[in-house]
Amino acid sequence: MAEDFMDKVFSFFSGDGLTDEKQNMLKGIGKELYQNKYAKFFRVRSEETDPTFMSFLFSIYKVIYPIRVFLKEEAKLARLKSQVVESCIDSNVKEIVNRLDTAAIDEKAKTVSGEELVAGIQTDIDLLTNHFSTSQIAALNNGYQMVLALNQFVSYNFPGFFKKFDPHFVDGSFFVEPKFPAIKTILIIDQVGDFLTVTQPLKPEDDWNSVIDFINANEGQVIINAEQFINIIKQLREIHSSKVLELMVQYTLRNPVWHFKHPVFRETVGDTWFEGKKTDALNYIARVNEAKKSSQISALTKVIFESADLTRLENYTVQASETFRRKNVEYFVYAEGINYLKAFIEDYIDKEIKELCDIIIIRGQWTNVASSREMSESLHRLLELPNKINDLDTVMGEDGGDGSRLRASLLRVDRDYTQVRYINSIVSSNNNNALEIINEAAQELINIGKHLKNLIEDVQKKHPELLVNWRELVMFSKEPLNQRMINNYKKINYFIQLMHLCAN
Repeated sequence: MAEDFMDKVFSFFSGDGLTDEKQNMLKGIGKELYQNKYAKFFRVRSEETDPTFMSFLFSIYKVIYPIRVFLKEEAKLARLKSQVVESCIDSNVKEIVNRLDTAAIDEKAKTVSGEELVAGIQTDIDLLTNHFSTSQIAALNNGYQMVLALNQFVSYNFPGFFKKFDPHFVDGSFFVEPKFPAIKTILIIDQVGDFLTVTQPLKPEDDWNSVIDFINANEGQVIINAEQFINIIKQLREIHSSKVLELMVQYTLRNPVWHFKHPVFRETVGDTWFEGKKTDALNYIARVNEAKKSSQISALTKVIFESADLTRLENYTVQASETFRRKNVEYFVYAEGINYLKAFIEDYIDKEIKELCDIIIIRGQWTNVASSREMSESLHRLLELPNKINDLDTVMGEDGGDGSRLRASLLRVDRDYTQVRYINSIVSSNNNNALEIINEAAQELINIGKHLKNLIEDVQKKHPELLVNWRELVMFSKEPLNQRMINNYKKINYFIQLMHLCAN
């Protein structure tokens, strides 16, 4: 009886231009549909989709509607992604991650020194690196893709589909179930194909209980029953396994090889998540080190400088650098150091050290002329550096070649990304010039400091070896010459430390 019925159904294929092979394939599809577990969804003879299929979709829509509303908010979707991903890591990794949480580190910072804090963070970073295996990355990616699959599923255009049957359908209204008449399947081919695509990644074996628990917890109430949702996933898997919807489309389109598009989630999170945790921890270390560095710089400037007003530059400055920072381009890395250097040379080297050298080098009777000449040459090279610093500052000014070009590029950088490379090139070049000046100054100061140390040791000997007229030189100094050299030696060493901090 059934065979007779199917033969009649397929009689219309004759003379349709289909090959015998395709006709046979379509005849087989018709038989499969007739015998399918979900045969009620499709009326083979009239090629109509039965109202039972739409009622099934509506029953799904009622259950998942609260999730649909929940995931429309980007913040909630992002939070759910984070929660599901972090629930996939093992206990060892989770413990390390909890210790690396900013709030936890802030709390620890109240009870330990900066050095201990940084060492602890670095240890945890190393532990995280060692424990975070490829299996952990795969687990995180799977959890992340579960949320992507869920969002894709609940974002499916159910309302648009239902309006093909009932133009007055109101989204989110479940008081009365819409009346779904039978409809020619050809009219909803695209919608059926899309439904297959969005439901294909949903796997019953995944941990949907945890996902639903997170959603309910975020809402502060139970908005969806986990068991009910999982039953839907299982039924959808059954429908996919039965191929009923696929067969319906193939039969309707006279295309026995038609297949829905399999979604591919190319976005992964495992490596990104790990690098994010690591970067956050390293940034915390950087902030601790920066705070320590700022504290050390502040302490050194108080010891070195008598004046509170240390501003000597107008253009290559920390303040001017903020404009570049805000644009996420290269900034004036050595502005603070180069400014301190100019102040130190003007306020101290050109006065105190020059006066001391006049006494020691010019009036001193050296047994080794080469040593006195070396010290003198270092002093003169230091005194020439303010001109180089002024040139650097001038070129960055409004009328300077680099300064005018930078201002023009900064005005265009937001709409012309190619300006970034141009700005970075100019700023980096000037940063290199500043660093060269700082390094040159540090080398000359080290040289002067070395000679001062030797002179301090020499003046304390019963029989000096470097200078033979120490007693005579003491008369030309406004304070005890030995103590004066010691004070200057200390100050130069302090300033070398300051330059090291500002250049690193």
